[in-house]
Amino acid sequence: MLTPQIIQTVKSTAPVLAEQGVKITDLFYEKLFRNHPELKHIFNMANQAQGEQSKALAESVFMYASRIDELEALGPMVKRIAHKHASLHIQPDHYPIVGKYLLEAVQDHLSLPDNHEILQAWAVAYAFLAQVFVDTEEQIYAANEDKPGGWRGFKAFNISRIVEEGGSVKSFYLIPEDGELVDFEAGQYLGIKLKGDKGEFDEIRQYSISNAPGEAYYRISVKTEAHSADHPGQVSNRLHQAQVGDQIWVQPPTGEFFIKNQTSAKVFIAGGVGITPLMSMLKDQLNKQPDQNLCFIQCVRDESHHIMKNEIQLLKHKYGFDYFSAYQFGEGSDHKGYLTPEVLAKWLPNTQADVYFCGPKPFMAAVYDQCIDLGFKPEQLHYEVFGPTTSLR
Repeated sequence: MLTPQIIQTVKSTAPVLAEQGVKITDLFYEKLFRNHPELKHIFNMANQAQGEQSKALAESVFMYASRIDELEALGPMVKRIAHKHASLHIQPDHYPIVGKYLLEAVQDHLSLPDNHEILQAWAVAYAFLAQVFVDTEEQIYAANEDKPGGWRGFKAFNISRIVEEGGSVKSFYLIPEDGELVDFEAGQYLGIKLKGDKGEFDEIRQYSISNAPGEAYYRISVKTEAHSADHPGQVSNRLHQAQVGDQIWVQPPTGEFFIKNQTSAKVFIAGGVGITPLMSMLKDQLNKQPDQNLCFIQCVRDESHHIMKNEIQLLKHKYGFDYFSAYQFGEGSDHKGYLTPEVLAKWLPNTQADVYFCGPKPFMAAVYDQCIDLGFKPEQLHYEVFGPTTSLR
């Protein structure tokens, strides 16, 4: 139970976590993987190498500590993380393991004696939060399992088609081996697992579904990534080397990035491969309300990186929505260079619309700020962060 004393003690640690959080979480992961290397089958080790996972965990722990007395405000964060956990098939018995080494990391880094009040308070607070995640994730698992065609855990799919999309992106059409496919909300993602071979660990990544709901397949559109010399985009590169007929393992669709208000005008702003969830949203909206007020903006490096150009132009020709493109370099787009407030003001005269955007974090931070400057309210702005759940800043 979160007593007033526990809440006060945990809140008092928030400044320390803000300053030392990444160092603590780095130590936590070192302890976790040393004692439970089997968890490398679940965690994205490329994010570990980059430090993104430690940063995301530190931000989440700090947020929990600073707002433990107003837990309702943490609801959106809990849901986002719970959906990500569900795509990894996190189980209840993982939480005590994580808690043990997280508390050890706090104790070691802060040089606290056994049974210090901070450790006792955090043990209770962690157990409380862990149960919230266990309950939320079970709701996600059960809901996906109970839907027509639904399932729980990873299920075998086959690649039925591979399409070059430009800009080092390929689309993979995925068909379930058992023929059962659960529907999804446009904008959601899949947990994709490639089995490790030659003694290597399994690799799990999340990829947005890029086709509309209601079709007999899932489509993911994947860009080859090179994170570092040690972790050269294992999953994306393995997928790009795959062939039609190859098997992969798939979790049911999850994610909180989808259309929130069906009645409002809508704007979609894509940066690079961030087009993937927005393409699903666009096609879904055109299927549901082909004459509605839509605007689609696509920002890419240059014409050779113009992902899904032909597909979008065919949709524009058929349905007549507003479509604008911006190239950072070269000719052939409606705007050359980065988006500016002046360009967005010209393309987005309706500040009553809801704006959905996705792309690299600096891109999304700029889009967010520019939309605010143009008069959009924060509640009109919706975005998806690829990778660990961190803030745009």
